[in-house]
Amino acid sequence: MFTARPDLDSSLEQRFAQALYGMSYDNPTHRSVLDAEGLRRWEPQHLEGYDPLRQAAAQQGFFNHPM
Repeated sequence: MFTARPDLDSSLEQRFAQALYGMSYDNPTHRSVLDAEGLRRWEPQHLEGYDPLRQAAAQQGFFNHPM
């Protein structure tokens, strides 16, 4: 799973996801990346259960810090 700042441009997020989902284990170039991640293909994210983490990040002001 990849994470990003809340202000990530949605079109950039979509292009990144399309690039990942477009990978094929049958392509040797893609295979090396997928093997490094222990995958045969990328799966859509499951965001359930992240509310406590989001709340803690908000309380800590995590996304208010300059990069």
